[in-house]
Amino acid sequence: MQDVISIGANCVLQIRNRFFLVVEIEVEAGNVAFEEYVFIRISRGEAMTLLDAGVERCEISNRVPMMDNLEVEFICVLIVGRDAFAVFDVEDDTDHAVFVKISLVEANRLIRRGARRCTVIDRSRG
Repeated sequence: MQDVISIGANCVLQIRNRFFLVVEIEVEAGNVAFEEYVFIRISRGEAMTLLDAGVERCEISNRVPMMDNLEVEFICVLIVGRDAFAVFDVEDDTDHAVFVKISLVEANRLIRRGARRCTVIDRSRG
C-alpha cells in the first residue's frame, strides 16, 4: 500500500535574521494528485534545533539549476521584507527546493503575470 500523503523536499531557510521551515507535501490517491509547498516562520532556536537534528539548510542560488537529469518546476515567489526569491522544486535522485534570488521588481512582475506568491504561516508570533 502506497502512502497517500508524504513529505517531499524539506529544509530550513534563513533570510537575514528570519527563519522558515520549508516542507513540500505530496498527495496522491485515485484521481487526486498534487504537491504543495508550506513555508512556516520559526524562531532562531527552533531553526537551530531542526538543523542540529539533521534537517538541511535550503539552497539559495543566483540561477535556476539546469542539468539534463534534473526535473525543475517553478513553485512560487517568496517575498520576505526587501528580499525576493523564485522558488523551484528540483528533482533528480533527491527532491529539494532551490531559492533563486531575484529583485523585488522582478518578483512583482512575475506576480502580476500570474505567478503565485508563496504563503507563509507565521508561528513565530506568540
